[in-house]
Amino acid sequence: MPPSLSPIPDSNPTASPQKHTSNEMHSQMEEVQEQPTDPDWSELHRDVLLVIFDKIKTVEVLKSACTCKSWRMASREPECWRTIDMTNHGYKSGAFLLIDPTMLAIDLSHGRVEEFSIEAFGDDNLLQFLCDRTSVLKCLRLISCYFISEKGLAATIKKQPKLEEIQIAFGPFSNKVTEIVGMEAPQLKRFKFNALCMYPITGEVDEEDLSFDVAALGIAKTMHQLRHLQLTYNSITNRGLKAILEGCPHLETLDIRGCCNVSMDYDMWSLCARLTCLRQPNDSLDDYEFRDKLDDSGWHIDSVHGGSDYTDDGYIYESKSSNYDDASTDDNKSSNYGGIYDDADS
Repeated sequence: MPPSLSPIPDSNPTASPQKHTSNEMHSQMEEVQEQPTDPDWSELHRDVLLVIFDKIKTVEVLKSACTCKSWRMASREPECWRTIDMTNHGYKSGAFLLIDPTMLAIDLSHGRVEEFSIEAFGDDNLLQFLCDRTSVLKCLRLISCYFISEKGLAATIKKQPKLEEIQIAFGPFSNKVTEIVGMEAPQLKRFKFNALCMYPITGEVDEEDLSFDVAALGIAKTMHQLRHLQLTYNSITNRGLKAILEGCPHLETLDIRGCCNVSMDYDMWSLCARLTCLRQPNDSLDDYEFRDKLDDSGWHIDSVHGGSDYTDDGYIYESKSSNYDDASTDDNKSSNYGGIYDDADS
């Protein structure tokens, strides 16, 4: 018989084997699982940040740059600033505080701004600042910009040969501005002209009186490539509407809500038959962009203030043109919005 083998002696006979019960192991696993792990937002991929920045307002992108270094670096990418939207910002009478951030956003775009929208602030100097840095603008929206002149607007449009869309809402502009816009941007495809209010015609009107159709005749005379037109709360009459339909052969959509001097008779219906979409004078305003600025009667609230010195919330503010003067003395650079871009690598 082969000899029996002796068991191998333990190298450390004094050590006792460690034993874990199933309850102890389960308890340890629960402790690990219960430990909270906060996400590190600074590690978001640059491409993800750019998608996020593309979906939020310009002011929010600037604020995001204060979060951390990686966010600040991502916000320096010029593609973040192709669209500069300074509307619906909630600053009301303090909107002039957005002048410096707007100038900074323009600078950060490195000449790639394609859409530029401002509300309740800005003047000719800001538009000049924009034109000094870009010539590829496709869309310009000016809402309640009471310190921008028609001359300054014309100079801006003239320097932007790619402009296809312009919106002028409220502000100090007269009905003659439509011809000014059309003369400088004959390639315009979309135009919105939103007035404060309109004045209905009472009594007989002299056939030689064209004062009610100044805006319409300016459009008909100059905007022959127009596809989409919104002309709300204007004094336009049937004569002006007919001129538009004949002078803009490519027109597809027309919004004349609030234009109560237009009577949609048989002749008007015949002329409008080629349009793909027509919003009539008495159509619902529920989806109107400026519905919140109307009172229950359908009149623009601004009209009760009685002048162009007022912002949409009824407060008077002064033009802060000194901001541009300061910028021009510093090698024509904009303010740095609190210095968040003073040292991009820190």
